[in-house]
Amino acid sequence: MPYNARAADSAGAAFSDWILKYQIAPSGLCRYFRFGAHAGEESPLATAYAILWLLGTHPSEARRLGEALLELQHASLENRNVHGGVPSIANARLQFYYSSDALICTKAMMALWRATHDDRFLGSAGRFADFVLRMTSGPEFLVSNVGYPMQYVTPEGEYQNSLVPNVGMLFFDALRDYGQASGNARILQLFEVGKEFLLSEAQAPNGAFYDHYDPGYPPVRYTRSRWRWFKNDGDGKIAISDNMLMSALGAQLLGDGTHVARFLDWVHPVDGAFYAYVNVESRQPAFVRGDQPYFDIVCSGMYSVLRARAQRSADPAALAALTAAAAGDGGYRWGKFAGDGWVDSAAEALVTGYWAALSL
Repeated sequence: MPYNARAADSAGAAFSDWILKYQIAPSGLCRYFRFGAHAGEESPLATAYAILWLLGTHPSEARRLGEALLELQHASLENRNVHGGVPSIANARLQFYYSSDALICTKAMMALWRATHDDRFLGSAGRFADFVLRMTSGPEFLVSNVGYPMQYVTPEGEYQNSLVPNVGMLFFDALRDYGQASGNARILQLFEVGKEFLLSEAQAPNGAFYDHYDPGYPPVRYTRSRWRWFKNDGDGKIAISDNMLMSALGAQLLGDGTHVARFLDWVHPVDGAFYAYVNVESRQPAFVRGDQPYFDIVCSGMYSVLRARAQRSADPAALAALTAAAAGDGGYRWGKFAGDGWVDSAAEALVTGYWAALSL
C-alpha cells in the first residue's frame, strides 16, 4: 500500500489539512481520534497511516512524523522484551507492544526511505521487522513457528499469544518490502511462511475471516479447530466487521483474488454500511442486549477500496455512507447509530478518514 495520489483530490486535500491542523500532538505523533472519550491518545498506528497519506503531497510533514516514530522506537531499545517495537498508545500508563503496530510502522518507514533515501528509516524498518520476527518464536508462545507473530508483549515480558490477522494481515507485505530492499533472507523467509499460513488458514469455509487463533496456554500443537470468532456463545458466532475487511484487504495485497471473491460474495452491507458486530452465520447485527446497534464507517471505505481493487463496480450506497460521515472540518466521524445520531460524541477518527478519502 504505497502513499497515494488521492491526497491531492478535494476530499483528500481537506483530510490532509485536518490531520495537519488537528491531529498532530506536541510529541510529533498523531492522535487517533478528534473528540470523544479517547481524543488525547497518541497512536503509532494513526501516525503511520498519516505518513502513508501525506507523503505524496506533504513530504516534509510526513518526514517529521517519521522522525517522531523513530524517537518513540528508540525509547525502548534497551528493553529486552520490547526493543524494536512501539507502544500502541504512546502516552498511556500501561503499554502494550503490538505486532500489528510494528508491521504498519514497517510499511511507513519503508515508504519514507524510498522517498528520502534516509537510511535511518530503513534501519527503523529493520528493527520493526526484527521485533515481528521475535514475536513468532519461543516455545512458550507457540509449539511450532507458523510464520505469524503473536499479538502483543509488555515491557515486563507479559504477552498475549493469540494470532490475530486483521491489521497484521493488512500490512504483512511490509516484511516483503523490507526484506527485498535490505536483502535480509530471514525476513523474506518469514514473509513467505507467514503468507502461506494466512492464505491457507485464516478464512472460514463460508468466506468470512476468523477473528484469531488461540494457541492455548501452555500452547498445544497447531490445529485448525482452534481458530476463533470474536465471540462464540449463546448468541452465536460473532465477528467484528472491520477486522474481517482488513483481513480481506490483506489477502488481496498478498496476491490472492480467490479469498477476496469468496469474502465479497459472503459480506452483507446494509445500504452500503456495516454493523460493527455481525453474526457470522446469519450476517445480521449482533450486539449485546441493551447496546444500541451502530455502523462502523471505516468499513464502508475499506469495502469500497476492496471492490475497486477486485475490479468490481462501485457501490453507490457505500460511497453515500462515507459522504454522510464527513464532518465540516475535513475529518470523518467513525460511527453512526442505526437509528439516528453519531457514536462517541460524533468523534472523528484518522483511520476512518484515510479509507473514506481514499474512496471518494
